[in-house]
Amino acid sequence: MNIAVVEDNRQEAQQLRRFLEQYEKERSCEMTVSFFAKGEEFLASLLKMDYTAVFLDIFLGKIDGIETARQVWTHDPQCQIVFLTSSREHIWQAFQVHCFDYIDKKDFTCQRIFQVLSDLQKKLPALQQYLEFTSGNQSIRLPMRKIQYVLSDNNYTIFILEDGTQRRYRVAFGSILELTRQADYFLHCNRGVLLNMNAIVKEEADVYVMKNGQRFPIRRLERASIKNIYHQYQFAKLEEM
Repeated sequence: MNIAVVEDNRQEAQQLRRFLEQYEKERSCEMTVSFFAKGEEFLASLLKMDYTAVFLDIFLGKIDGIETARQVWTHDPQCQIVFLTSSREHIWQAFQVHCFDYIDKKDFTCQRIFQVLSDLQKKLPALQQYLEFTSGNQSIRLPMRKIQYVLSDNNYTIFILEDGTQRRYRVAFGSILELTRQADYFLHCNRGVLLNMNAIVKEEADVYVMKNGQRFPIRRLERASIKNIYHQYQFAKLEEM
C-alpha cells in the first residue's frame, strides 16, 4: 500500500507513523508512507504519485482537509480518504467527498488504525480491478476505477478516463457491459451509456451529471429501477463509514 499522511501536528504525525510501521511489521504488509504538513504539498504530489489512501487532518492551514479531499476525489477517486479530526461536526461534508473512514482523534489508538488498514487491504482487490479485452491485434488492459464512463459508437466503444483522456477501441459495447458486471459501481443508465457511479456528481430528475460536466439522460422506461441502483450504491457507501 502507498499511504500519504497529511497532518500539521508533528507529534500526531509521528504517532501515526509508529502505528503504521507497527502494522507493516506485524502483518507483513509492504507499505510506503509519505508525510505532508500542508494540503497544498500533498496535492502537488498527486501529479507524480498514486496513493492507495490518505490519512487527512480536517483542520489544516490554507487549504483545509475537506477542500483537499474534494481535489483528491477530482484527480484520483481511487485514492481512499481517511479523515482525522477532533470534531465530528464535519462528518456529512466528509461523506460528500466519498471518504473511506472518519477517525475521531479521541479514538486515535493503534487498534483503530489497525482496523482501518485491515479494511483497506480487504478493499484492495476491488480497487485494482482491470478491464481486459482484445481490439484487433491489441490486448487492452484498463484500470476500472479510472474509467468515468463508456459510450457505444457503432462497432467501436469509447472510454472516457478520469483524467479526461479518451480511448476508442473496436470492441462491442455489449461485451464491455458483461465484463464490467464484476464491479458493483457501473450503471447502465441508457442505451450505449455506462457510467462509473463514483464519477457521478449529481442526480437530476432525468439526468446524471458527471465530474467533467457531461450530462447523460436516464432511460425513461426503467428510470425508477436505475435510480434505485444508484441510491442503493450510495447508501452502501454511507454504511461503510
